[in-house]
Amino acid sequence: MVLSELDKHKYSSDSNKQFQARQAHRFIKQYRNTDKIKYCLKNGNFKLPDSFGFESNDNRIISVFGDLYNQDHDLLMLSNDSNVQFKCDCLGLPCQSFGEDDNDDNVYNGIRELSLTEKENSDLIGNPSIYNFYPNEYVIINNTTTNDQKLFTWDGRYFEKVKIKPIINKYVNKIAPLDIYQKAFIHMLQNDDVKIKITDSIWGAGKSFLMIHWALQMLDKEKYNKLYFIKSDSPPKNRKEFPALPGGIVEKCEPLLGVLCDTTSEDNIADILIRNSKLEILPIQSAKGRSLCKSILYVNECQDFTPSEMQRLLSRIGEDSIVLLDGSTAQIDNRYCLNRNGLTVASNNFKNELIAAQVNMVEDYRSEISKMVGRKNWSD
Repeated sequence: MVLSELDKHKYSSDSNKQFQARQAHRFIKQYRNTDKIKYCLKNGNFKLPDSFGFESNDNRIISVFGDLYNQDHDLLMLSNDSNVQFKCDCLGLPCQSFGEDDNDDNVYNGIRELSLTEKENSDLIGNPSIYNFYPNEYVIINNTTTNDQKLFTWDGRYFEKVKIKPIINKYVNKIAPLDIYQKAFIHMLQNDDVKIKITDSIWGAGKSFLMIHWALQMLDKEKYNKLYFIKSDSPPKNRKEFPALPGGIVEKCEPLLGVLCDTTSEDNIADILIRNSKLEILPIQSAKGRSLCKSILYVNECQDFTPSEMQRLLSRIGEDSIVLLDGSTAQIDNRYCLNRNGLTVASNNFKNELIAAQVNMVEDYRSEISKMVGRKNWSD
């Protein structure tokens, strides 16, 4: 019965259920000849209320678990089904959710803001473990005693005060941060020890602008040989895909390159970079099998890539390369990413890794109209 349920979910329209069902099948196959799996071939003897009934697969599974739990109180049931959780609560059976919960309460931001007195500030510096910081997490400390503000980053052992240099390339004279979040963001870009740089920021925060200009600066300095540009081709929600476009890869992907021109005010920047072998457009369809060395992999609109697509892209990273993951989970268009998307999964997978860092910026600098739009209700 359980295997039949898993088979059904493997072909669900819900990509998250598909992933979980296939993962469960892999575990069963891996452990089928070990003592890690217990097979239950009959209904349990655990007494259920008459109102539950045995026509429901869920109720039959709960009854079997009740039998097992009576034999071993170290067991617990895992289910993300709220009905199953409520039924177990009523019966006194332990039931917990499993997997990463991508709701707003658990989304990792990479930066946190604390308001502390002078004493609390000293206590934090002396004993930072009380806050359970992640590696490379940024900390804004507002000192309520002296009314000043400082920015630190946690390297896993010590706090380091954040210092940055302006971003300079042939397209801009100097880029300086507009707020403390952008300062943390630029520090993340300039940190050579961080190979995976992530942001899940609101529109207008400057994420693409800063990432692209920093990447162009690195190309100017010849620190990296090439910039690989990847962007989702998902149409907006409830819109049809574009018909087939004429030309090669560059011509077909030209509509996706607007972010390069917008951030540099150069209409032909893509042409210039491509002619000089500095830029390569890499569609997700042709990424498999590539090995990208001494390069910058810039993935734009990451929220519209599925977790498996993100895995495919990140596994292309070769020696002396880095990856920039840029997106906003408030703007998901790909219907296969509504429950689980590559940006959030990458954020959760790398938040404990020293080679990764994340900064989510919160202020919209695009225009007053853009800010006003963000304050209104636009729900469908």
